[in-house]
Amino acid sequence: MHFDFFTFLIYSPRGSSENAAKSRRLLGACKNGNPDFSRILAGLIIENNESSFFDNSILVPIPRSTPTVEGAVFPSNVIAETLVRRGLGNGVSGCLKRIVAIPKSSGQYSAETRNSVQTHLDSLSAEPELIMEADLILIDDVLTLVRTAMASAIKLKDSFPEKNIKIFCPFRTRSFEDQNILTKIEHGEMMLSPYNKVILPD
Repeated sequence: MHFDFFTFLIYSPRGSSENAAKSRRLLGACKNGNPDFSRILAGLIIENNESSFFDNSILVPIPRSTPTVEGAVFPSNVIAETLVRRGLGNGVSGCLKRIVAIPKSSGQYSAETRNSVQTHLDSLSAEPELIMEADLILIDDVLTLVRTAMASAIKLKDSFPEKNIKIFCPFRTRSFEDQNILTKIEHGEMMLSPYNKVILPD
């Protein structure tokens, strides 16, 4: 099983360069649901001629690690709604839901202890609904081990088998490199191995 993804910025959690530090501040704003971050991001996507990724699509925010509470900050939903207001996507669907709380990724400090694809699958539900667009684009804040995105994509594909499922995240984590780069547009394909491991192109 494989899905296309698109990321726009580099997140450097350990880097010491100016742009590494800036990436941490920007991700903080993103995770806090800052609408200015999403608005500027949408403008940059348009300026860099990347709008076509969102053609004929509905955006689906990936839920946080716990079931959504009314009034709580929902960063991926803020991103999705802002993109749609700028013409990037035709609408936002809340069809993907977290039905069981799982440990937050930020509290897990190694790949071995972070939630597996199966853990995410068991905690998510995708509710079928009538959608006319050909593409469903999952929206999250940062692409790291990609287990959350992969499980979310599988859930959507199960409920919407005729749709093309893609993923967009503003940030991609680069933990072990710091080239003092902030903007780096990346398109690629994530794959699920027979051993339930997610494989990225690099």
